[in-house]
Formats: sequence, C-alpha cells, structure tokens
Amino acid sequence: MEDLIHHLSVSTEENRVQFREGFAAFAARHDLSEWEGWFSPCDEEVHSQILRNVDECDEVLDLGAGDLRLALRMAEQVRRVYAVEVSPIVLGAALREIGFALPRNLHVICANALDMAIPPGVTVAVLLMRHCHHFSEYFDRLLAAGCHRLITNVRWKSSVELIDLTRSRVCFDQVQEGWFACRCGAVGYVGLGERSQNSAVEVSHCPTCQRC
Repeated sequence: MEDLIHHLSVSTEENRVQFREGFAAFAARHDLSEWEGWFSPCDEEVHSQILRNVDECDEVLDLGAGDLRLALRMAEQVRRVYAVEVSPIVLGAALREIGFALPRNLHVICANALDMAIPPGVTVAVLLMRHCHHFSEYFDRLLAAGCHRLITNVRWKSSVELIDLTRSRVCFDQVQEGWFACRCGAVGYVGLGERSQNSAVEVSHCPTCQRC
C-alpha cells in the first residue's frame, strides 16, 4: 500500500487541474468559487490526524477525495469509504494508478458532492478544503442524513477539528466572552481576550450567518 501511496503522491503536480485549459469553465459550471476546486493534497500530519479519528465500525464519506491517497488508507481500517471527487482528471489519473488494487470497501464516485444523496449509514465525513464556500450546506446535509461526526480543516484552516454534528449549539448572542465556531463555517472571538485559552463554543446564527 505504501508504494501505491508514494506513486500517487509523485504524480500530484501533473494533476493540478487548476492550471489546465478549460478548468475555469468547469469550476464555474460546478459553482466552485475562487480556490474551492483546486487540487491541493494535505500532508502526512493531517492524514494521520484523520486516521486516528476513524475506526473499524465507521462508514466514511470523503468529500473532495482528490487522488484517493487518504481514502485508500482509511479503507484499510474502516468498514466502508465513499470517496467523492468532482474532478474527472484528478480521479481518472488516480484510478489508472491504482488499477486492480482498488479495495472492495472503497466506493469511488466522480460527482459534485452537493448534487448527490449522502449514502445511508455514513457515520463520519471528512472535508479537507481550506477554501470551502459551501460549508453550511455540507453541515446541514450531513446532519439531516444522520452523520454523527465531521472531520475538517475548513473552519480553522491551519488545523483539523472533529465536530460533533449532533451537539447542541447556542445562539451567538449568548456568547459574552471567548472563541466561537459556527455551523456556517465562521469562527472568531467575542470580548477582550480574557478567555483566549478556552475551547471554542459551538454556535448558530452568528453575524456571518445574518449577512448571508
């Protein structure tokens, strides 16, 4: 498996489709704003964090699966992986490299994830996309489908967080001091910095929500 992962990683630059002719029209057709559709693989540290937060009972939905490097590794330790990637160029190149080594419990789907129904039984979703402009849509659709957890770098950009989708959220107006993280994808700090070491409070209806 490690040899396969290595072969996929060395071909990354060749598959940076954002620099190819026709990508701009493709991105517009799929409503991929700014860098949202860019193929930008995460590093080993991020992948390791993901792998530590899934187990053999999980059914994982990998949103924006790219060249399937992470999906392949998750498939080794979970019940099932649904890997969804919008780019046929990136995905096609990965599948050619993987060939008949494709695991039976890895289901690969070439589609815009917002256009497809979330498979039944999904317990955890992975969304690694720092420039995601549709976070609230993913959040609401996953919650409605019964997904319990979301592992993502969307909100804090520089780090991965594990979000309990079923956790109760407080209205933003109730936060008097401290960090907050909203279901719309916004994060920030309220107050004078007196609780800057505390964990963020999960909120709804933040100022960013109200501007939308």
